Amino acid sequence: MRTVRRIQPIKSPCKPKLKVAAYARVSDSRLHHSLSTQISYYNRLIQAHPDWELVGIYYDEGISGKEQSNRQGFQNLIKDCDDGKIDRIITKSIARFGRNTVELLTTVRQLRLKNIGVTFEKENIDSLSSEGELMLTLLASVAQEESQNMSENIRWRIQKKFEKGIPHTPQDMYGYRWDGEQYQIEPNEAKVIRNVFKWYLDGDSVQQIVDKLNQEHVLTRLGNPFTVASIREFFKQEAYFGRLVLQKTYREAFSRNPKRNKGQRNKYIIENAHEPIVTKEYFDLVLHEKERRYQLMSQESHLNKGIFRDKISCSECGCLMIVKVDSKQVNKTVRYYCRTRNRFGASSCSCRTLGEKRLLASFKSKLDIIPDKEWVENNIKHIDYDFGQRIIWVIPVKGRKYPIEIREGRY
Repeated sequence: MRTVRRIQPIKSPCKPKLKVAAYARVSDSRLHHSLSTQISYYNRLIQAHPDWELVGIYYDEGISGKEQSNRQGFQNLIKDCDDGKIDRIITKSIARFGRNTVELLTTVRQLRLKNIGVTFEKENIDSLSSEGELMLTLLASVAQEESQNMSENIRWRIQKKFEKGIPHTPQDMYGYRWDGEQYQIEPNEAKVIRNVFKWYLDGDSVQQIVDKLNQEHVLTRLGNPFTVASIREFFKQEAYFGRLVLQKTYREAFSRNPKRNKGQRNKYIIENAHEPIVTKEYFDLVLHEKERRYQLMSQESHLNKGIFRDKISCSECGCLMIVKVDSKQVNKTVRYYCRTRNRFGASSCSCRTLGEKRLLASFKSKLDIIPDKEWVENNIKHIDYDFGQRIIWVIPVKGRKYPIEIREGRY
């Protein structure tokens, strides 16, 4: 009997969609509209292909293409490629992908080893094609040269502006506003600056000045409360007596990180560049007062380092005791601490703090003298502090060591 057997057609396996990502970049944040246009374009382009799957649009805004390390969006793109999330990258041009020839070619070759292609639309290059590598090398070199020429042109224009006494991209500073040609005084802020200088010369500390401004609800140009750091910046701002110093910083070729100009480039000093808020003589008075206070603090710090500094050891652990000055108190209390206990905690050593006043009182009780730094240097070689016995053992420069009982009480 004849039989009929039906054979079902073999279904071809469903071809997986190509996982596609796009990369966009603009080097100036003011070109935000251009970036938005690129992102919208790539969204439409990828979604228009039914056999493509949109992985994401990666982008960097306001960042140069000279260095990959500064581009977080680009770094995220490469990481997702390494994780196997992307099969193809689409970008507008070689210049958008990167302006450093070596970095660009290295990246494309690494992607090629993973069978990930990069499509450069403007140049019509597919990095996986046989001629793609050659074309990419030639065009990337041109892109880098163009970028370098552009940077040199920009530096030349900036230099010419400096030579004419014009700041490059002038920014508003506290006390002034840029009107397109020069700085103009902002009256309310100028009054604050004059008050700050006057208060400082009258004897107020920087912290006291900050407190005064905050109590009066005076804010910085950005709307924040004043801080000690912001007031100290006032004392550095030569613009307040009409001087402009141009090219304080500079950038090396193919670098976005500014460096402080310490003589590597020309500096341009323009006197009487704009109306001053204070006179140079008044500004100099503030600087002299600042230096006077610094010298005074240095002298006080030196005098209050402790009469017995580097002379006392903890008898329990043998460590040299360190000296600390409590400058918050009016009389600047000096105390000696076991170095081991101070560093590793109470469980490491039972030695407790020894106040210098108590130590001096103990010497007065035992020897009927109150030591000073000179006496200690001339007469004492070393001191061992036995906290458990409340005794110090004095090792003199000459003679035998002797004990002194530590006086009790608050010192």
